[in-house]
Amino acid sequence: MSPVPESAPTTVSIACGPLVGPVLRRVVGMLAARADLPLDRLDDAVLVADLIAARAPAHVSENSVRVQLCPGERSLSLSVGPLREGGGRALVVDAAVPGLGNVIERLADELSVETGEGGEYVRMRLASAA
Repeated sequence: MSPVPESAPTTVSIACGPLVGPVLRRVVGMLAARADLPLDRLDDAVLVADLIAARAPAHVSENSVRVQLCPGERSLSLSVGPLREGGGRALVVDAAVPGLGNVIERLADELSVETGEGGEYVRMRLASAA
């Protein structure tokens, strides 16, 4: 399977509720595989998707979780938002798991909170170490 160019973004918008987790984990898993991430990083991407699905609904500015995913060469970039004011940093802080610390901060190779059109966005990138 060959990696896709980084210019092929996919955006999903999922109504807040029980489908956020299953839908987001499948889309993230599929695109992480397309990006040719090794199995351990694919698992990390799915774990991040689970955290986003569990924590983002409390911080969205509308009644849906919107995630833009951009597979690159052995990397996957994610942008979550728009989030309400202060929601970007709150989402990152909420990713702390007792005994493990902040999972998103530990797993993401790049992480930022930015203000953009309609609110705040959490942007992260997961990449292969090789």
